[in-house]
Amino acid sequence: MKRMHALVGLAVLAAMPASAAERGFYWGLDAGQYAYGLDRNQLDDQIVDTLNAVGLSVIDGSSETSEDGFSWGLTLGYQFFRFLAIEAAYVDLGSAEYKANLDVTDGRQVVPLKATLTGDSSGAALSALGILPIWDTGWDVYGRAGVYFSNGDGTLRVSSDSRTDGFSDSANSQEFLWGVGTGYTSGQWTLRLEYQQYMDVGDEDTTGEVDVDRITLGAIYRF
Repeated sequence: MKRMHALVGLAVLAAMPASAAERGFYWGLDAGQYAYGLDRNQLDDQIVDTLNAVGLSVIDGSSETSEDGFSWGLTLGYQFFRFLAIEAAYVDLGSAEYKANLDVTDGRQVVPLKATLTGDSSGAALSALGILPIWDTGWDVYGRAGVYFSNGDGTLRVSSDSRTDGFSDSANSQEFLWGVGTGYTSGQWTLRLEYQQYMDVGDEDTTGEVDVDRITLGAIYRF
């Protein structure tokens, strides 16, 4: 009987750290790569339509985009039990740029023109995580769904040989975000690899809307 009591006591002690790890607050950070889903052909058409509206025709031109770069984020979360957690985060989605070099005419003379469109986004996010542990290996997979509160800026700058004009605007909006990831937990630390997508970031009437993909490597620490 004493031996049975000792075995039960050891089993309870062994289970305590696992139970504590399934509930409570945690914080973390992540870093990785973002990619904006710019449609270069659509932007080309918009530039041509804008110039046509002011009486200019495009004779020739070329364009390029810069859509990816470094992204980072900070996270504060609470895990209710083994399969469910909520997280509040701050995310920097970086910026994207579109450039066009054009030859335009007003019917009398040809003028070289350069148009540059830049946009960026950062803000808070609130999401829920559904977590599926992989047996007792320390690994899990999870899915994320939530809302991204975007604070974005857009700038259009047009320059020729003798003149430069610019226009900028900003927009606050809320967009749906989702993600999938995997994590490995050892003690109070969890390492994560995750893919996220932020849908229709921006405002259609001011800065424009675009999907942003994000892949990150992160770590969280449980209090």
